[in-house]
Amino acid sequence: MHPAERVRFVTETARAVLADRLDPDEGAAAVALQAEQIGPGLRSDRHDVTRSESEAVATQLRLLAEQVNDRASGLPDNEAYVAIAEAIGLLAQALR
Repeated sequence: MHPAERVRFVTETARAVLADRLDPDEGAAAVALQAEQIGPGLRSDRHDVTRSESEAVATQLRLLAEQVNDRASGLPDNEAYVAIAEAIGLLAQALR
């Protein structure tokens, strides 16, 4: 499976939280569960695609994690955002 397809749910969930379409706590729980499930698959996916494809997905994930983290920095109750950013960052590392 292509890594971009595997992380689609995670990216869509994070974007929904950023767009205020999904509660941050629900988004954090969903991203954590999905990251736990797809993490091992990403490690094997990186061997099935070119290095540049893997790097491109990892870069997109890191940028998304930065967006989530930036949103968290302005909020007093930001634990869910931080959890989402950390989970996305770990997925990006799995592609390296």
